[in-house]
Amino acid sequence: MKADTGKYGLKRWVGAGLIVAFVLCARALGLTPGGLIPPDAGHWERTGAFFAAALDPAFDYEDENVPDEADPIWWKGIKGVFLTLKFAFGAMSLAVPTALVLGFLGSSAWWPEPCGRRARALLRSVYLVSRLFMSVIRSIHELIWALLFLSAMGVSPLAGMIALALPFSGTLGKVFSEIIDEEARDASQALKAIGHGPVQTFLVGILPRAMPNLVSYSFYRFECALRSSAVLGFVGIETIGLYIELSHEEFYYREVWTYLYLVIAMIVVVDLWGAAIRRRLHTSTGGCAI
Repeated sequence: MKADTGKYGLKRWVGAGLIVAFVLCARALGLTPGGLIPPDAGHWERTGAFFAAALDPAFDYEDENVPDEADPIWWKGIKGVFLTLKFAFGAMSLAVPTALVLGFLGSSAWWPEPCGRRARALLRSVYLVSRLFMSVIRSIHELIWALLFLSAMGVSPLAGMIALALPFSGTLGKVFSEIIDEEARDASQALKAIGHGPVQTFLVGILPRAMPNLVSYSFYRFECALRSSAVLGFVGIETIGLYIELSHEEFYYREVWTYLYLVIAMIVVVDLWGAAIRRRLHTSTGGCAI
């Protein structure tokens, strides 16, 4: 009973601390309820026009100067969706293999046991360097990476894919390493007992068990890559986000909602696909996937 009381008391103190921190941060930033209300009445008119356009998306361009030979807006949007998919696939095709290597190096599941002091120090150094590298590349948002690579390489598909692949490699690698470390070691211990090496034991005894969760989490990150790929359009890379940005700048809100609905449809389809894959993995393994 005393242990439970202490646990709930700690939770109350943590909750109170978070509230105090929020109040202090809000005061330091000058956040007030009045600051949430735009002083200009025109802001409310534009807000109303934007959300009203959601009920009447454009099936033709609002700009009268668009050439007659231009693609219909819905076909342009579908092309933008496929460009967004290409960027996400390209980024994930770079991120997943890199994350597998980083996840392996950032895990201790494959370490030989027993091992000498020097070998353990070397393995520990590899572990820490890998963890540090994953922390560095995922700590910088993909938009910042995109701005850096666009400045260095110009507006190119390769710059966009690398900008997405870097932080996703760090995030995937960290989670991969944790999934691997949390797997049961009974099979690997049995393989070690009959003379198999540490890497072989890892590849046969641990990785196959971890694979369903690795695949499941990769699908989730692919959905995130789709959204990030669309956002890259706001920094000049041609995805559907670029079309949204250009229409929004001209206050063509009906066009904006046409593109937004296509983005939503894309995410829903990919989410359903990922859910089907996860159900199949769950059924085939008889366990739970992330």
